Amino acid sequence: MRPHLLLLLSLVPLALAGRAEERLRPATPDEVALLKEALKNSAQQTDHWAYTETRAMKLRKGGKAAKETIVRFDPSKPYAEQFTPLKVEGREPSKKDLKEYREKGEKRGEALARAAERREDSPPPADAAAPAKPKKGGKEVRADLENPLVAGEEGDRLVLEIPMVSTTKDIPADKFEVRVVLNRSTRHVERASLRIRDAFRVKGIAKVKGGEGTVEFTLVDPAHGPVLTSATGKFGGSLMLLPVNPSFSYQRTEVKRVKPYDERFQVEVGALETLDF
Repeated sequence: MRPHLLLLLSLVPLALAGRAEERLRPATPDEVALLKEALKNSAQQTDHWAYTETRAMKLRKGGKAAKETIVRFDPSKPYAEQFTPLKVEGREPSKKDLKEYREKGEKRGEALARAAERREDSPPPADAAAPAKPKKGGKEVRADLENPLVAGEEGDRLVLEIPMVSTTKDIPADKFEVRVVLNRSTRHVERASLRIRDAFRVKGIAKVKGGEGTVEFTLVDPAHGPVLTSATGKFGGSLMLLPVNPSFSYQRTEVKRVKPYDERFQVEVGALETLDF
């Protein structure tokens, strides 16, 4: 999946007053170019940032309060030590938890090794800049980056609404509202949001009634791209007639730029490739 799709489809509200009275206009060619550049500049270099992540998830409305899980991630350490649980669902990590996070780090290392092998074995395409073509007859939901609409402007900030295109009847693209807030000066994404406009059914067994979510990016070091530091959302629906109301919250703090573990013996610094996870 292409990086800009990972960014947009991983959003799971952008508070703009008077939304119902907004007059959207087509983005200019320069604004379309800014969107594409900002998405590229905001691609996450997971291998280069250490941070403490606090997350909580709640599956049902009115249920028990979500319990926090706090994990320190540091890609500069050996893979078995990269994930350090500080709290698991509100309690001190057990021996089993510690083992699971060690194995998670080891599996991450194995995945990175496999990805590196695939890059070495597969020659680059003749035109690496050409966008990937959708598979014939394939089903997907993608962002239409060629036709964004301007929803607002204030100072250096530009708010764009990104139309979604679906090739499957199971997911009606017109039910989604996706917006991004771009910074003209730094040319990166500051915030992105997803809102469900209207209820819809998926294959007759699930119904999505509504919901919204946001992700926020922070420019920790001006010399590098921004870091995803916050993600929150809440949705409502049903599955097999049973109500489902998930909500989630992710916060990343104590963010620090580090050198990936696999680069610890390198002397020359070359082009870096990263793997999102």
